[in-house]
Amino acid sequence: MKYARLRVHHDPDTLHPMHAFEMDHEAIERASLLHWNTVLDETNTMVFRVRGDPAPFRAKLEARDATEAFSLTDAVEGVFYCCVRDRVTDADRGYIDAFARGTLVVVPPVEFEPDGTTAVTLVGTAADLDAAVTELPDGLRATIESVGPYRRRAGESDWRLTDRQREAVAAAVECGYYDSPRSGTVADVADDLDIAPGTAAEHLRKAEATVMRRASD
Repeated sequence: MKYARLRVHHDPDTLHPMHAFEMDHEAIERASLLHWNTVLDETNTMVFRVRGDPAPFRAKLEARDATEAFSLTDAVEGVFYCCVRDRVTDADRGYIDAFARGTLVVVPPVEFEPDGTTAVTLVGTAADLDAAVTELPDGLRATIESVGPYRRRAGESDWRLTDRQREAVAAAVECGYYDSPRSGTVADVADDLDIAPGTAAEHLRKAEATVMRRASD
């Protein structure tokens, strides 16, 4: 059994309307598909994690003919969750069928990137993974970012950094905090993120602990 991390590129007419909305609306930064059911009665129910303002996202869903029902949480630290039930379109079905073949399993999350690509991790046999890349529907193409034997680590879902931890690490890298010799400080990170130095230090400490646990598995 192997895994493949794919970057799926879309022609404009194959890009999902909600993904296009995410790209175009300044109040929506990014969305991730966390959970979904199989297609039942020509509908699909999904749970998304979205960074941004829920108000325009709600308005867009209300205006979509394909959306039958949805529910949004309030935003907490800029993140909200959405459960939505959609009627499956022909474009949706082509995309679903591409990754619902043979032994393939899609491993969440599916990341809808601001550049219009979709990041997908698949697990299955080498033959089915190859077919998923080479036999995509028209308007889609995939590049392989990584591939190898699938080894799920215990607690794998716990190793991911939070959005705020990633922001702190990115700011630390940018200011030289991880350079050798070190040229940036925790105070620089705090200033960049407009947070207290103690909070910045805590974000970095937790991020570093998470990465070190992952590296030692």
